[in-house]
Amino acid sequence: MVKKSLIYGSSLAVATLLFTGCGIKTQEYNVSADNVSQLRAYEGIKINVSEFSATKAGEKSTLCRMAETITTPKGESFEKYIQEALVAELKMANLYDKTSNLTISGNIEKIYGSSMIGDAFWEVSVTIKSSNGKSIKVDTKREYPSAVLAYTACNNMASSFSPTIKQLVNDIINHKDFKSLITN
Repeated sequence: MVKKSLIYGSSLAVATLLFTGCGIKTQEYNVSADNVSQLRAYEGIKINVSEFSATKAGEKSTLCRMAETITTPKGESFEKYIQEALVAELKMANLYDKTSNLTISGNIEKIYGSSMIGDAFWEVSVTIKSSNGKSIKVDTKREYPSAVLAYTACNNMASSFSPTIKQLVNDIINHKDFKSLITN
């Protein structure tokens, strides 16, 4: 009986170490040379970005495999992270001006991450609105490598968040109607 308890306890301890953790932060956003290059085509236009909103306002973490919490790097909400990413890209392209009357905002309708084996991805849906009355809807899905062990899969999930947001920004600025958002 003692031997059985010892084996059970040891197995539980090993499983706990392999499949759980304390939480993983995503990477801080770094601008994309491709995004900046594409935005520079709009030279001379000045754009302000107002606060982004979200269907699940204030959400800043998601659970990975019921074991790890994936959080934004500074504890900011997902909508704030995405807003700051867009602002960073516009600043680098010399298009951002917080005093501009032309303002865009966004609403994050969906942000979902999956770390399932063979089906690991981030999915983000956003509506971008302009002060000129026009809007666009963008859906971005970016796959990433998963793994059998939760520790590896959740690290992959966290490290793929920032590249997913880069892809989202790219999808926004390459949307066929993006130009209509930033012209009067």
